[in-house]
Amino acid sequence: MSEPLVTILHVDDNETNRYVVARVLRSAGFAVVEAATGEAGLQAIAQSAAPQAAMLPEGAAQRANASAKPDLVILDIQLPDMNGFEVCRQIKSNPATANLPVLHLSAHFTESRDKAQGLDSGADAYLAQPVEPIELIATVKALLRMRQAEELASVMAREWQTTFDSISDGVGLLDKQGKFLRCNKAMTKLLNKPFSEIIGRLHQDLIGIALSGCNVNPFLRVQETRQRQSLVIHTGGRWFSVTVDPVLDEFAGFMGAVYILADITAQRQAEIALRSSEERFRLLLDNVKDYAIFFLDTQGRIIGWSLGAEYILGYEEAEILGQFTSIIFTPEDLQQGEDKKELEQAVTEGRAEDERWHIRKDGCRFWASGFVTPLFDETGRLRGFCKILRDFTERKRAEDERAELLKREQEARSAAEAANRMKDEFLATLSHELRSPLNAMLGWTRLLNTRKFDEATTARAMETIERNAKSQAQLVEDLLDVSRIIQGKLRLNIRPIQLVPVIEAALETVRPAADAKEIQLQSVLDSTAGPVAGDSDRLQQVVWNLLSNAIKFTPQGGLVQILLECVNSYVEITVTDTGKGINPEFVPYVFERFRQADSSTTRAYSGLGLGLAIVRHLVELHGGTVHAESQGEGKGATFKVRLPLVKESRTREQQSKEENISSVLLCTSTPLPILDGVQILVVDDEADSREFLVAAIEMCGAEVIAVSSAIEAIQVISQQRLDVLVSDIGMPGEDGYSLIRKVRMLPKEQGGDIPAVALTAYAREEDRMRSLSQGFQMHLSKPVEPDKLATIIASLVKKTAKG
Repeated sequence: MSEPLVTILHVDDNETNRYVVARVLRSAGFAVVEAATGEAGLQAIAQSAAPQAAMLPEGAAQRANASAKPDLVILDIQLPDMNGFEVCRQIKSNPATANLPVLHLSAHFTESRDKAQGLDSGADAYLAQPVEPIELIATVKALLRMRQAEELASVMAREWQTTFDSISDGVGLLDKQGKFLRCNKAMTKLLNKPFSEIIGRLHQDLIGIALSGCNVNPFLRVQETRQRQSLVIHTGGRWFSVTVDPVLDEFAGFMGAVYILADITAQRQAEIALRSSEERFRLLLDNVKDYAIFFLDTQGRIIGWSLGAEYILGYEEAEILGQFTSIIFTPEDLQQGEDKKELEQAVTEGRAEDERWHIRKDGCRFWASGFVTPLFDETGRLRGFCKILRDFTERKRAEDERAELLKREQEARSAAEAANRMKDEFLATLSHELRSPLNAMLGWTRLLNTRKFDEATTARAMETIERNAKSQAQLVEDLLDVSRIIQGKLRLNIRPIQLVPVIEAALETVRPAADAKEIQLQSVLDSTAGPVAGDSDRLQQVVWNLLSNAIKFTPQGGLVQILLECVNSYVEITVTDTGKGINPEFVPYVFERFRQADSSTTRAYSGLGLGLAIVRHLVELHGGTVHAESQGEGKGATFKVRLPLVKESRTREQQSKEENISSVLLCTSTPLPILDGVQILVVDDEADSREFLVAAIEMCGAEVIAVSSAIEAIQVISQQRLDVLVSDIGMPGEDGYSLIRKVRMLPKEQGGDIPAVALTAYAREEDRMRSLSQGFQMHLSKPVEPDKLATIIASLVKKTAKG
């Protein structure tokens, strides 16, 4: 059932103001009652107007089902019948409405003296029109919180008094002379006097009478020692417990005392009876070792147990007596309150049985089966509990091992069946896509080898074979691209390139598709923006994907724009369209593989959702970033790619050297940037992985320091200046997330701003997002290709070579 709306009464003779304020309040989730005059507003409060009634004519307040009073009043000053100051005074002077928060909201009375007058009349806040909606809502919520706090304080005071009076022991507060300042109802019963004859009287006079002339006065001792004094008094065949606690001021000065008087006769008698019963059971307890037998008091404290319990749990009797039975429960069971639930069930149902893990003295766990029964005396009063346990740990472990083996077997079978289905589905799809072009290619090949055709037919046959061969090649290349991306093995041919030709080539590729939909393509390209270190084919693929995506989701006659400009040390490519736009909730997932905003069978756009995922992967391989923006569905979308500039400080000799290295690396499809002089710290707890990373990075000329733990890494970073940190995430003791947090807390001069790469086997999207949010600049998943790692490092130090 939903909570009732907070109702706000708005009193203002200006209909426009009422409309604006009501709209703001309703949009924030409040119910609004309106009145046009002060008298109508007072009448609405008196008649408990409901929140959603219509305006009555002639300025009368809204009326509905009279189910709720307003929770707050927004009051204009200038009203036709009486001013807002007078309305506020009448509200605050009425005891029934004095606690109702009042907010003055005026467009005319805005001077400081007006605000002062409004607050003097009893208003809780004063705002001047025009007021920002955010300020109005914040003020309303603040006033409502204040009222709630006041009501809560009043309720707590009443609850405290009720609690005080519900204490069965006599409790009184004494001043420094020992006179009663207040007491609870139990004290009046013990002293057999009403409150009026107790308050102001010396406690020793009253207590002496109640205790049959007993002259013991622990209050005097408390005055001297400033410490609790407790004693038990036996008089007239009854037992009383007296406890006196000092009340001290902030300077440890004696101000009085809390005096507690309790009749413990029944408790003492029960203790005597219990001791007698303990003797009768001692021989039994001392001879049962296979079972742990506990005797508990009504609160769950252990008051006796068997030698079997000592044997099973490891505690000596002196160590365990007086402890709560919760001492043997696991932390998770304690958090759920299982120790208390067990005793409650025993009381309500007469028996509580369970099987669960318990804890021995040495901290190890054991599986126990047992039960708890309540112990009642002859009058039916609960005297305690008996708890019996038996250790079944070995049986439990055997059962768990069997269950785990069965679970693993079932999971393995399910995984194998799912993998087999996926394999069959993949092979069926691949077979279809390969056989279709093969049919035409093989058919025409056999015809050309067995028959003679005229020149036109032969040319058409060769064109068909070529077209289908290209289709097959593209299919294979697409499959390989997806596989490389998933495995992190996509290779790049890195070299300094200008982006204008790359973008123009992509524009020419998509122009026919744009012309078919009469979409206007606009480009603003800064020819001086560049160069960047990249693979021209892959960057063209990035631009082509963004443009194709924009054209795909832009309706007939729309506009697609592409902008190339230099922003600080980056080149920025911006693709904007006037198309379908992106739902704000989907924007964070727009670059994920196989994620589409509309995946239903009735969607208007086809595709597997791979294009933008490939874009992000290629851009990040180039050391750049890409992000999407959209004002919402139907408002178009903007995609921005940022790539780092290449420093143009290399000599012709250096460029020649790089070209020679690139030509060699191209043979192995592993172009590596030059990192001469770059200081790199590698952190990985696995020795083999550490050695591989050192070798791969040193091949590019970098100087590498390798450590195996976060502690060593912090020491190295604090002692010398480094250019890049490459850290594993999963490490014993302290992981990579903890390391990067500590690094970012260091001062800048001690390496707190060092660029960092997370190199980890945790390769999920959430792992990548967590790495970036914790402070890493890049996230790479294992296994990593040496060229990819070197490229990322080069992008972070903003160089691909050093002379």
